[in-house]
Amino acid sequence: MKTQVALLSVILGASVPAANIMAADNPKAADNPSAYSDRDRMKSAGDEKKQLEQSLKTGEEKDFYRRELEKMGWQITAVNYDKPDYLEYEIVKGQSTYEVQVNFDKNSHKANKVDVAWNAVQAEGTEKALKGEKVDFPKKTTANATRYSERDTANASKSQKTKLEQALKTGEEKDFYRRELQKMGWQITSTNYDKPDYVEYEVVKGSSTYEIQIDFDKTSHKANKVNVASNLWKAEATNAALKQNKEHARR
Repeated sequence: MKTQVALLSVILGASVPAANIMAADNPKAADNPSAYSDRDRMKSAGDEKKQLEQSLKTGEEKDFYRRELEKMGWQITAVNYDKPDYLEYEIVKGQSTYEVQVNFDKNSHKANKVDVAWNAVQAEGTEKALKGEKVDFPKKTTANATRYSERDTANASKSQKTKLEQALKTGEEKDFYRRELQKMGWQITSTNYDKPDYVEYEVVKGSSTYEIQIDFDKTSHKANKVNVASNLWKAEATNAALKQNKEHARR
């Protein structure tokens, strides 16, 4: 389990029991980080994503996509949209999840575009399935689907990601990145790696989360590469922070 960092009451507007708080300026490297690191898991996930894209071919009617996914062993855990011209599923198999986006021709009712997207913002049924719970095919579409749809949130997410990339410039030493993230209001909820030449953080603000991947020069100890990734595989502490922020936003 990854190390949980303080869920700051200033950000969340709620107190956190002292027993659950660890000093934000003293994060420790996570146990089994490869289970959560986007960099570690991306190659195998990329192969899986490609396989899905090849199987979910265009030119088929709507029912084909549900049948094909279930035949391949995928649970359909959320139906974000089910319109005559657009269908959007969240799917889960084991610890893998994707968002399947299918556009249909209004006249032929056959698919003319199929996208398999990374599923970073997950509906409740998806979260349950990733924890190992059996989830039945949803009886209705997802409430407030714009909150979970990768297609809907892409523009806002891209803007936020760009701001982080601009702020987390290369050429700085390790401590700079923790200070800068905290100054921008991001919680560091997990430290996946903390090596002399590589640091990897998971960060949360409100309903947003990213994985910060920083490579350092071994001689100068300054960053020569900074990548802001989507944080597809989240640590337990990251999920806890997102859940608490979500509950706080409802009040």
